[in-house]
This record gives sequence, structure tokens and C-alpha cells, in this order.
Amino acid sequence: MYLPWFKPEPIGIPLPDVSFLPDRLFIHPFGALVAAGVLVGASMASRRARQEGLHPKVLGEMAAYVLIGGFVVGHMLDAVFYHFEVVRQNPLFVLELWNGLSSFGGFTGAILGGLFWLWRRGYPLIPFADLTSYAFPFGWVFGRMGCFVVHDHPGAVTDFPLGVADYHVAGMSPPWQVRHDLGFYEVLWCLAVIPLFLWLGRSKRPRGFYAALLPVLYAPVRFGLDFLRATDIPNGDPRILLGLTPGHYGALFLLLTGVGVWLYARNRRFAIPRDIRWTAEDEGTPDTRTIEQLLPLVGTPRGPVRLEQPEASVAHVERWPGGVLIVDARDPEAFEAMAEEVAALGPVAHHVWRVAEPTDALRALMEAQPATEADTVVVDDPTLATEAAEALGKPVWVASDDEDPFAIVERDDGAVVFGMLGEPAAG
Repeated sequence: MYLPWFKPEPIGIPLPDVSFLPDRLFIHPFGALVAAGVLVGASMASRRARQEGLHPKVLGEMAAYVLIGGFVVGHMLDAVFYHFEVVRQNPLFVLELWNGLSSFGGFTGAILGGLFWLWRRGYPLIPFADLTSYAFPFGWVFGRMGCFVVHDHPGAVTDFPLGVADYHVAGMSPPWQVRHDLGFYEVLWCLAVIPLFLWLGRSKRPRGFYAALLPVLYAPVRFGLDFLRATDIPNGDPRILLGLTPGHYGALFLLLTGVGVWLYARNRRFAIPRDIRWTAEDEGTPDTRTIEQLLPLVGTPRGPVRLEQPEASVAHVERWPGGVLIVDARDPEAFEAMAEEVAALGPVAHHVWRVAEPTDALRALMEAQPATEADTVVVDDPTLATEAAEALGKPVWVASDDEDPFAIVERDDGAVVFGMLGEPAAG
């Protein structure tokens, strides 16, 4: 029992009887599915951007560079590596952008287009690479559905139950055989990865996580699938060094890239530039509830917690589930003891520091817990904000209410992020 052969025809939509218009507008299944993939992928990227504190407004501009680079370079590399004889006879074939597309060529072009845009704008690579990597399978599944319905990736003859019966191959004659359809297999890969990413996305992940994970998940599958490519058909995929396809080498490079991204990003910070940050105010519903009001959302604290606001001469440390550390250090004499207490808590993902003024002791305290991109520093005196920002190398907030300095913003992905009642004074 195999998958039945099918190939839907383009849908023709009648157009008004106008001299300069054709009789019908044809919608091709492949083009429709690719367009759907672009829209779904962009939607998921926009949603994820807000969750990661990145303003979606920049994605449209980036997408233009990524898509143009992907389609142009994707065709050119497909022409050179998979249709070299055609290019040799007709060099202008490399400019026929509608005539063939390589997935790894598309990846290469998209990456080059994205890198060029990031270079022009001066934005950090890893946050954007992470964002697009997370959204990739949501769009790719539609693109590979398009490949499946037009059957443009015929594989070897097989008796595998998921093979496609009566596989029509251009340039060959009946009787047709059962063949692997590599586009369909990548659809299955997407359907496995999408729920995994949705589950992983429920928790905060370090920047670079998805940019490393996606290549590591895709490369081994793609490497294996390229062994199933047809070798008995006209214009079959070429075999180069060691009998491997260009896709094999692309998969190996992709795997090394994923490992390299992880090694590079795991111990580094990648702050979002202020002009493209997405904040609670952008949502239109900033949450200014107190710690006491948010206690049911945050959960039971680890260890003793003082919920009352301390006096200016008191210092204390609180740790909350989900990796939130609150340090109220307005007593300079308490810094040394607090540094030991903070270091004993182990690493956390998010810090809120309430300080009286920037001092060398404060720097030592922050080094006890390595700073992260989510660190928040608050000072009481606005005149200290600029000095503090320069001394600490990070944005500094001014507490707008000395009695209740901490507010909390609950993101729609379930994470609890601490913010301040006020605006960042300097950074």
C-alpha cells in the first residue's frame, strides 16, 4: 500500500474582458503554498519577536532582504550545481529565477541577505538568527508541501510504504514505479519539529538556542535523505566528491554551523538595541501590579522572602522560581555580605538590582552573579542615573515610587519579566 500519485492542476480564475488582461489568472499550487509559508513564517516570527523583546516593525525590512537573497542565490546555485550542462550551453539560464530553486542555495542566499541587512543597520546577529530559526519550520512545512504536490524531488525506486505509486518522472515513459518523494519526507520532519518548538518556546531560552538547534535537527535528516535521491532519471542530481551530492556537503556545513553558533553564543550576551525593543507599553496594557499581587503568578519563593518594602538602610536578597533574583542594596556597607549571599544562590536568568549609587562594591556584587541581558538596575536619585549607566555599561532605571519600586510585566508566553515604574533614564 503506497501513497497515490496526484498532481493538482493550476486553478484558473476568469478575469474581466479587458483588452490588456489575459482571460484567466492562474493560481499554481506550488506558488500558493510557498506564499502561505512566507505569511505563516512571518507571522510566527512577529509573534516570537514580541515575546523576545524585539519590535516586529523591523521584520518587514529584514524579510525583504532575506527573501530576495534566498530566491536569487537559491536559483543561481541550483543552476550551477544541479544544471551545469544547461548553464554551459546557455549562461543566461542563471538569470531565469523562475526556473529551479535549491533549498541549500536558498538558505545561503537568505543568510547573505540577512547578514547584509544586519551590517547596514548595525544590529546584532544572534537575536535575529534565533528569531528566524524559531519561525523557520512553521513556514518551511508549507514550502515542502508545495514540493510534494508538484513532485519536483523524485527519489529512488522503493518498496517503502510511504513511497508514491506511479511516480511520473519528466523525460521518462510508463510503466511508472514507486519512488521516494523527498518533499513529503521533509513535511514529516516539519510536523515533528513544530510541536517541539512550541513546547520549547513556553520557557525562556538563551539567545542563540534556536539558531543552534535548528541546524542540528535538520542537517542529519537532510544528509540521510540525500542518499534517497534518484540516480536513474534524466538530469538526476549530480554526485561529486566521494559520491555525495552537493546537499550532503551543505548538510555537513549546516551541522558545523549549528555547533559553532552554540559554542559562540552560550556564554555571551546579545542585547537588543533600544530603538527596536518591544516593551509592555507597546502592548498598550502595562502591568504595574506589586510583588504581592503577582505572587500567585510567580509561585512560591525559594527560601525566606520579605515582601514588605525595606527601609533605605536595609539590604536583602530574594530568589523566585523561574530564575528571578531581586537584590535591594541601598546600604553600601552591606555589599560585601550580600555578594556572598548572591553567589551562594547559583546562576539565575534575570536580576533586578536596587541600589543607592554606583560603587566598586556594586560591581563586585554584580560579578557574583554574572550579568545577563535581562539585568535591570534601579537608582533612587535621577542625578545618579547617567553616572550609573556609564559605570555599569547598561541601561539604568529611576524608581518613580520609592515605596513600591518594583513592577512586573507578564508576557503572553507565560514568562514573568520584571520592569520598573518609570522610564529608563540612560543607557
